[in-house]
Amino acid sequence: MKVALVQCPIFDINKPPLALGYLAAILLKNHYNVDIFDFNIDLYSKTEEKNRVFWNFEYVFQWQKNDYFTKEVLLPRAYFKDCAEKIMLCRPDIIGFSSQHTSLQASIDLAKEIKNIASDKIIIFGGPAHLSYPIEHVMDLLNFDNGKGIKIIDIIVLGEGEETLIETLKRIERKETLKGCLGTIFTADGQIINNGLRPLIHNLDAIPFPEFKGFSHSYNYRNRLPILGSRGCVNRCVFCDDTSIWSGYRSRSPENIFEEMKLRRREGIDFLEFNDLLINGNLKQLSRLCDLLLREKLDLIWGGSACIDCRMDLGFLEKLKQAGCFYLNYGIESASPKVLCDMNKNFTIEEAKKVITDTHKARIDVCTNWLIGF
Repeated sequence: MKVALVQCPIFDINKPPLALGYLAAILLKNHYNVDIFDFNIDLYSKTEEKNRVFWNFEYVFQWQKNDYFTKEVLLPRAYFKDCAEKIMLCRPDIIGFSSQHTSLQASIDLAKEIKNIASDKIIIFGGPAHLSYPIEHVMDLLNFDNGKGIKIIDIIVLGEGEETLIETLKRIERKETLKGCLGTIFTADGQIINNGLRPLIHNLDAIPFPEFKGFSHSYNYRNRLPILGSRGCVNRCVFCDDTSIWSGYRSRSPENIFEEMKLRRREGIDFLEFNDLLINGNLKQLSRLCDLLLREKLDLIWGGSACIDCRMDLGFLEKLKQAGCFYLNYGIESASPKVLCDMNKNFTIEEAKKVITDTHKARIDVCTNWLIGF
């Protein structure tokens, strides 16, 4: 069985999508053939310089509108037909879309074109968008058709995709029903069946390292890749919808992360960007990872998001720097003690000042996030 994995616009232009890397790896481990189609970076690389502004953050919401970029001539209807034909050339049995809020509309438009060309192809939608929307929105997606009465989405995967995707494919191969396949919503005999969420994967070390072979070479940074050391967050900030996507915090072992970092260095990568919600959710494990990096001297730089934690003193931060930490992005959000309390942030203004100052003293670049209008 052959699977095509698809990323539609708009998404990251600096490095490959991590989700597709993980799905490609688990598919290959289970002996499926995989083709990758990152139409986001493909479109960006072919777009005139003046139109690349549409990948800037201020245009995020425009990508969620049905006809905005059709009118802008960036995404004419012929574009989706061309993309569908490219996918069909590899003769996939299953087409899987990784969809975010920003890429959902383009994913729907492309799925329509695929069903126009080959209505028998099975289309699966997954990604973080579906857990952060109300379940009614997810069910509505299953009712979308191509204008000819053919439903464009056959299955929607909720939550982590690795185990759910493999079970789904095996059931399809055996011509079995998807009833009882946790993590999926699908239509059978005109009825939408919600199988409920699959339990979270607790042993993240068991998941194979992301596979990035077969991805485009058009990303802005050729020697940079994403990496994920944990899933979930130890905090519960009230404004964050990630808690609905990752209901619990789990982390890979430092040894497992280190093995992937060694692999990437051998592949010529010199910058790893942690996609974790926070890389300091477990300070003991972060310190252990630094020990491994300092022992091997990989000559690799890395960074990611972190929460304010006053246990990260100057000595700890200097150790991070020596181990290759290049930057830390702190979620400060507000300088108002009342607002911080209302947000359920677990630090004071003085603690934030100290951690930021010490991070700077340790010669780690400091980035901060701020939330306006809470």
